Amino acid sequence: MKWIEVQIKTTPEAEEAVSNIFYEEGAEGVVIESPNDLFIMKKNNPLNWDYYDESLLEMDPETTIIKGYLNETTDYFEQINSILDRLKTLPSCGLNPGSCELTITEVNQEDWSNSWKKYYKPVKVGNNFIIKPTWENYYKEEGDLVIEIDPGMAFGSGLHETTQLCIGNLEQYVKAGDVVIDIGCGSGILALAAGKLKCEKVIAVDLDSMAVKVARENVEKNNLENLIEVREGDLMDVIDEQADVIVANILAEVIINLTDQIKPFLKKGGLFVSSGIIIDKLDDVVDKVTAEGFEIVEIEKLNDWASVVARKK
Repeated sequence: MKWIEVQIKTTPEAEEAVSNIFYEEGAEGVVIESPNDLFIMKKNNPLNWDYYDESLLEMDPETTIIKGYLNETTDYFEQINSILDRLKTLPSCGLNPGSCELTITEVNQEDWSNSWKKYYKPVKVGNNFIIKPTWENYYKEEGDLVIEIDPGMAFGSGLHETTQLCIGNLEQYVKAGDVVIDIGCGSGILALAAGKLKCEKVIAVDLDSMAVKVARENVEKNNLENLIEVREGDLMDVIDEQADVIVANILAEVIINLTDQIKPFLKKGGLFVSSGIIIDKLDDVVDKVTAEGFEIVEIEKLNDWASVVARKK
C-alpha cells in the first residue's frame, strides 16, 4: 500500500494547529519535525535519550515541518486543497503559519508505519509525570506517575509546550477527590494526568470522533476506565456535572469563547486552567477571563506559549 506524504513548512507556534488541520481533513498519521522540541526536551528531560534525529539540530529553529499521510485511495487532491485553504485562516487566529511551503511525495507503508517509533522516548513532565509510549520500557522510580500513551502514527520529538504547562498546572492545583473536566481532550493525556492525581471523576470531551476513540483506548491502557469517562460532543450538550477544575488546552480564541460558557459547569471557587495561548494573545485571554468575574491565580509562560489559571468567585 502507498501513502501520500504531504509536507508543510510552518512555524513552531502553528505546529499544533497545522497538525489538527491534517487530522480533521482525514490524515491517518502526522509527524512533527521540530528542532525546538528537541532542544526543550534535551534541556528539561533528565531521562536518557539513546536515539534522536541529528538532522533536526541542523534545521532553522523558527521552522517546523509537519508531514501528514493521506490514503492514496481517497480524493487526496481535494483534501490537500482543503488543508491549504484552512492554513490561510490561521493568521485570523493569531498564529503565524510561516511559508506553508508544500511538498507532496508518494511513499510505501513499510517505509514509515513503524520507523517513526524510534524517535519517541519516555519524557518527564512536571515534578513526577513520565509520559511513556506503550512500546518503550521504563523502570518506575518512587513517586513517578507513569502515563502510557499510544499516539498511533502521530508524534513529535517532544511534548508541546502547552501540554507541559497544563500538566504542571494540574499537578500543582488538582487535589485528591476533585472532579475534573478536560475540554478538547485529544489523545486524553490531560485527563490521564488528572486521573493519576487521584481525582474522584474525570470527564474528557472532544468533538472529533477519532480523538474520542484514541482517548478511550489510552484510558484503557492506563486502567482508568472506572475513573475517566470520554464523551463525544460539545461541552454544553454532553456535560451536566459541575467540576472543581476545568482544563482546556486549545487556541486562545476558543478559550475566550469558552470563558462565559463554562461558568455553570464550574463549582464556586473552582479553577479554570487554560493553555494553547500564544503570548501575543495572552492579554486578550486575561481581559476576557477577568471580565467574566474570574480571579487570576497564576500565569505561566514557556517559550512562545502561556497558561492561565483562574478561580471562579
